[in-house]
Amino acid sequence: MAYDYINDGNIDADALQKGIKGNKKARMLQLLKMLNEETDENHPLSTNEIIAKMKELGLEVNRKTVKDDVDLLIAFGYDVVIIKSSNNSFYMGERNFELSELKMMVDAISASKIISTKASNSLIEKLQHLCSRYQADELLWNRDVNISIKPYNKSVNLIIDKLTRAIGKKRRVNFKYNEYNMDKELQPRHDGKVYDISPFFLVWNEDHYYLVGNEYSTKTTKTFRIDRIDGSSLVISKEQAVRKPERDLLLKYSQRTFSMMADEKNERNVVLRCKNNLITIMVDRFGVGVDTKIVDNNHFDLTTKLYVTKGFFSWLAKFGDDIKVISPPQVANDYKEYLEKILKQYK
Repeated sequence: MAYDYINDGNIDADALQKGIKGNKKARMLQLLKMLNEETDENHPLSTNEIIAKMKELGLEVNRKTVKDDVDLLIAFGYDVVIIKSSNNSFYMGERNFELSELKMMVDAISASKIISTKASNSLIEKLQHLCSRYQADELLWNRDVNISIKPYNKSVNLIIDKLTRAIGKKRRVNFKYNEYNMDKELQPRHDGKVYDISPFFLVWNEDHYYLVGNEYSTKTTKTFRIDRIDGSSLVISKEQAVRKPERDLLLKYSQRTFSMMADEKNERNVVLRCKNNLITIMVDRFGVGVDTKIVDNNHFDLTTKLYVTKGFFSWLAKFGDDIKVISPPQVANDYKEYLEKILKQYK
């Protein structure tokens, strides 16, 4: 039988606390909490220190009970490391996450343009509980570096939650989509058009978080920035979502898309002639499995499927004459026109 220990006036709090202090299970839990929060490889606790801390909490322990409790934690799979001496010391060794893994997560959260400052701080605080208090301080030194790029949309978490539930239930979603006006204020796009979307998945791309789904009216795959979705208008429809396309759709978007606003109608098989110094950049962009062929001592041809957009042309332009579109001819011509329009502004 379970009990809720809520002091509603009918429970004697002092008696309850007395029961906890004399409880061996409470002692064990307190030791586990102490090892998790206050120890690491550089900050072990000695037997005497543990006894002193336990007594401050009103828990009666001695050297034998500390040893027995540590042995039991080890038997249950906790990586409690024992430093042998006349006054054994202990620290929590392997945890669910290495410090380096927590650091990467904290830095990713801090740098994210989708997660608000308040939400970032909340997530980071939760991650801090997964290491010692000493290590927790090491996670925070650059937490506020990216504070100026944080979003204004405070309902992002609720939007993500609703979209995730809709995907799980295979339901369509309806929402308005925002854009900035010249006063830098968000306003509904296309006079407040309500989009009817079958959500496929959420995906990170170029520092932003996107919804990829099928628009009911046009029967095409479209993408929407999560932080531009109007949270107040977002509802999960009762209508069944269309069936998801092939499983490699996410891979296609990550490898072929230079703008998440790309239209799948613009997918092309493109051949790019690149100077050899670009090989690392091309592998980073398209993956180690991308089709390449040596042309001469200075060049290689790269063949891949991608979405031809202004974003793709903008990406090409930054490489100058180190890269050239070989085929298809229409893409090469479109890229030429793209560059000519830019040059006209400087004539």
